Amino acid sequence: MYYISWNEFESLALDLAKNIDLSNKKYDLIVTVGRGGLLLGRILASLLKLPLGVIFAKTINKKYEISEDISCLFEIKGNVLLVDDLMDDNALLIQKKIKSKYSKVQTITLASIFYKNSNNFKPDYSLNKIKHEMTLIFPYQEMALQKNYKLFME
Repeated sequence: MYYISWNEFESLALDLAKNIDLSNKKYDLIVTVGRGGLLLGRILASLLKLPLGVIFAKTINKKYEISEDISCLFEIKGNVLLVDDLMDDNALLIQKKIKSKYSKVQTITLASIFYKNSNNFKPDYSLNKIKHEMTLIFPYQEMALQKNYKLFME
């Protein structure tokens, strides 16, 4: 189990934004995967000056579920950057769902800080490949928040 600190997360988010920016590819919208990708999506949207939408996805009863719609104040179109803190090949299911639902989307590019290389999956932008069995604890996850809260209350 590896705990990621707030400072480390911020540093990784800045590195990812830099990689995306240096690619010189233009995006019209960031769609972040809730819940894990919310903070990363928010940071990237600010740094890259892009509107932000949210799509929710989660494994429920051993089945990967994806919400029907993207929550966004802007039209879902053009070149979309799909963002999550940790990606695996389930990101391809989200990508497929977005393409089938939103006909004005031209491309969907994947970006994450960490990724698990299952079925030779790799996002277009990423910083770290991890072993499939490795557990990461981000600073905003319940386990880390509860641990820090207990320390704070002592």
